[in-house]
Amino acid sequence: MLSFKKKYYLILLSPLLIAPITLFIGRYPVSFPLSDPERFVLMNIRLPRILLCMMTGAGLSVAGASLQSTLRNPLASPYILGVSQGAAFGAALAMVVLPYSMYLLPISAFIFAFLAITFTCLIARIHGEFSTVTVILSGVIVAGIFTALLSIVKLFSDPYRLSGIVFWMMGGFYRAYWDDILIAAPGFIVGILVLFSIRWRLNVLSMGNEEAKILGVNVKRDTMLVIFFSALICASVISVVGIVAWIGLIIPQIVRGMLGADNRHILPASAAFGAGFLLIVDTICRTLYTFEIPISIITTLIAAPYFVYLLRKIGGSWR
Repeated sequence: MLSFKKKYYLILLSPLLIAPITLFIGRYPVSFPLSDPERFVLMNIRLPRILLCMMTGAGLSVAGASLQSTLRNPLASPYILGVSQGAAFGAALAMVVLPYSMYLLPISAFIFAFLAITFTCLIARIHGEFSTVTVILSGVIVAGIFTALLSIVKLFSDPYRLSGIVFWMMGGFYRAYWDDILIAAPGFIVGILVLFSIRWRLNVLSMGNEEAKILGVNVKRDTMLVIFFSALICASVISVVGIVAWIGLIIPQIVRGMLGADNRHILPASAAFGAGFLLIVDTICRTLYTFEIPISIITTLIAAPYFVYLLRKIGGSWR
């Protein structure tokens, strides 16, 4: 039985152990010494894909862990708060209305993802205060609105653009380039740094509003900080890779099961575990068949059964 410290550091090191292995796995064979084509494949195709994959897994996992602790709800995730649906609508709108550009699509997805979380917060604010129930319900409302708007865009799309919208919504790293990392990195880095710097406060927020106020925490300000920077991370990565299902919901639950509920350890461990997990899943997606499988298909097939097991194990209770 591993001690807490050994488990913790093993989780932190896992993506660093997995990444070099996945770099040399693929349908294009790579051998030493590297030829010019092999060097091009590693440096311009696989390496940016691996880095973007790690950013996405880490970002969604940290955002999910932060939201679950702040809102004291195990189902809190970027998808529940409407961020994913807003990004999907923005991407679909760009595909149908705007001229093709590798920059316009992620920019449009990012803008509408932030509009979605803004609407969620405006709706949830009652008498100047936020409650966990109103935030979750507001997210469901906003997600439903953007889902309906997305359906309208799909209805008026031609078959070629419609297939592009559907494929984008299933997520994938097949279009990962260095430019995509440059687009996603600023929001990802800022969001991660802020959430890591206040992760000790998440322990206080998870105790409840009244207890947090007694301990001197500004509940309204800190809740808004967590929601805003979680949305910033999610909007940044989703805008370039599409929707990646279940990661922000299930990875924090797995990490809590291994390490407990202290967010000082949960956030770094969730980042590392999410990055390593998504690297493995992406490698499966790009090597299992001759064509690439959208990543949300595999993450759902893996995560959904585990979530059922988790629900039966905890018996409806959660901390």
